[in-house]
Amino acid sequence: MRQFARPFPIIRLSLEARVLYTGFLLFLVLGLASSVWLYADSFGALSARSAAEYYRGGAAPAPVADDAGGPALELPDEAAAPEPLRLEKPARQVMETFHFHLFTVPVVLLIVGHLFMLTSLSVRLKVGVIAFSSAATFVHLLAPLLVRFGGPGWGALMPVSVVGAALGWLPMLLWPLWEMWRPLPVEADGE
Repeated sequence: MRQFARPFPIIRLSLEARVLYTGFLLFLVLGLASSVWLYADSFGALSARSAAEYYRGGAAPAPVADDAGGPALELPDEAAAPEPLRLEKPARQVMETFHFHLFTVPVVLLIVGHLFMLTSLSVRLKVGVIAFSSAATFVHLLAPLLVRFGGPGWGALMPVSVVGAALGWLPMLLWPLWEMWRPLPVEADGE
């Protein structure tokens, strides 16, 4: 831990440490890519409406009235692709997911943040990125609870927090990778 108490360039890490940290960061990049896929598959779109429908359930299709004044019939629009019926997520499922993420995501953020702290970027920039990432991650963890228990109006937090967390986490994942493996500058021989 003493490396984090004073400046210690990430490039000075031993080869085995750089290989281990590189593997860790690459696994996280793959994890983020799978998160993008899961988000797209679950929500369909980066919108407040799709987030609200995912957690609170979708509205049933409106009945279509018969032109002859007969009873209203629920007929699918043949030209449009049918949308899947979204049922409200059970409260326990949302809380279990929140509980699991509340214990795991901050630990990963802590590790990634420590690696990012070892980079040669300015302290001000590192503090800003870490603070922004922490706040966006916190909002992203809370958003499903707010949508499910607070109402569909909170759905806007989902796409905002997803984009915010990605903007915060990507530099913390990619900059240490670049800095660990960039070529070292050649030092002059006292000329």
